[in-house]
Amino acid sequence: MSEHLLFPWISLTVLLVLTAAAFVWRMPTADAARRATIGVLSTALPFLLIASYESSAAEGGRVTEPWIGSLFTMDALNEIPLPLFAALALGVTMLAPKRKVTPRWLSGILILTAATLAAYAANNLLVLTLAWAATIAPFLSKRFFEIKREKETPSWSKVVLSLSTACVLIGAALLVAGTTQAGWSNALSLSLPRTGTSTMLRCAFIFLIVAVFLRKGLLPAHSWLLAGFERGPLLPLALLVNGHLGAFLIARVALPVLPDVAHEALPLLGDLGLLTAAYTALIALAERQPRRLLALLSISQASFILVGLESNNADGIAGALVHWQVVAVASTILISVFTSLEARLGAPIDGQRFLGLAASAPRLAVFFAVGGLALVGLPLTLGFPAEDLLLHGTLTTHPRLGVVLPIVTALNAFTVIRLFATLFLGRPGAETRGLADALPRERWVLTAALLFLLLGGIQPAALVRAPAIAAEHLASLLNRATETLTFRQ
Repeated sequence: MSEHLLFPWISLTVLLVLTAAAFVWRMPTADAARRATIGVLSTALPFLLIASYESSAAEGGRVTEPWIGSLFTMDALNEIPLPLFAALALGVTMLAPKRKVTPRWLSGILILTAATLAAYAANNLLVLTLAWAATIAPFLSKRFFEIKREKETPSWSKVVLSLSTACVLIGAALLVAGTTQAGWSNALSLSLPRTGTSTMLRCAFIFLIVAVFLRKGLLPAHSWLLAGFERGPLLPLALLVNGHLGAFLIARVALPVLPDVAHEALPLLGDLGLLTAAYTALIALAERQPRRLLALLSISQASFILVGLESNNADGIAGALVHWQVVAVASTILISVFTSLEARLGAPIDGQRFLGLAASAPRLAVFFAVGGLALVGLPLTLGFPAEDLLLHGTLTTHPRLGVVLPIVTALNAFTVIRLFATLFLGRPGAETRGLADALPRERWVLTAALLFLLLGGIQPAALVRAPAIAAEHLASLLNRATETLTFRQ
């Protein structure tokens, strides 16, 4: 039974952040724009935390907003991603080096944040589609993230992101056209399983999966992420990737709305996720450029999310949803520390020699090391229970995961250590003398991010509860679809 939030927290948050984006765009100085952005995101985060707390009382049931209908909803699936992404956006805004921040850069961050939050909370297919498109809009224009000494998003990356959006639009149109439920509200709703023309629904599913394939950077579409990380705006791209809207599209649309089709087609996507994880971990061994290594690490670890979502097992799906949190927070730590080091050195880091930065920036070295090891499942961090759930839950559907996951994790751990050695070990050069260690704002944000990972590993129940409820629901839908197909045969 649907319940209501006490206040339309989600709509207020999206409207507040979008309005702030328009005002920040016109601000005369970057410092004023940053203060305004931090203020808005600091206000939005408690709103979403309150909504998440109210939603948790519904025990996984879908909670709607009062007064304005069910345009935005909250349940166990988006209960954690909504405040988590707002926190990531706030952290990126505070951590961004001064030379990278302009009013238009901050406006782009706010648009990306509002669109991602709207996509997470959408209970309407049209809203989800428009929000998906809005997340990439700042990357398609030179006016947002283009700054001095850093190029704009590469053309190939723009093409792939645009194609993924086109596939979502086509898939959504086919989904509505092939649905027999009466009325536009039912046809656009994300709360109801679909009945209708099977051919049309299968075509819709194909386009949606292609969109996920492109957005997630699965093999061979991983090249757009490599190009983007190598030459594009690193922090905004980290936010875009860590929104994991491709995985969310599967969990919100493909599994609950099209369970019959998903049961038949998703195993192929899971196998492709396994292949991508292994391939990117292997090619990282021969890579030297730190930006490309960060991209390969993110792609490899995030690919396991699709493997877990594709399984019929509640533990496997829960592991994927918890692993989502780990990848989002840990990779943001790595990328933020690396960006701050590049800004301090005043030049791109090519990875051709050891920089020895630990001598002058020991705190940043610790943040990088712990964040990187949490990404690959270090015990006593949230990454450990995430990979444990993922492994045990998916072994029945993906026996190969028992071999691939430990090997890929070990390879990625080696890449983390190699990248740490390149940046922080060795004899420091003349250009690193007097390099500033973590600033107070950096220490606060990075400490909060590490505490999230460490406390989540020591007491994981709070961060596993909502994913476990969502996983039980999705697994039951897939199991019913399996029983239906077995009965028909």
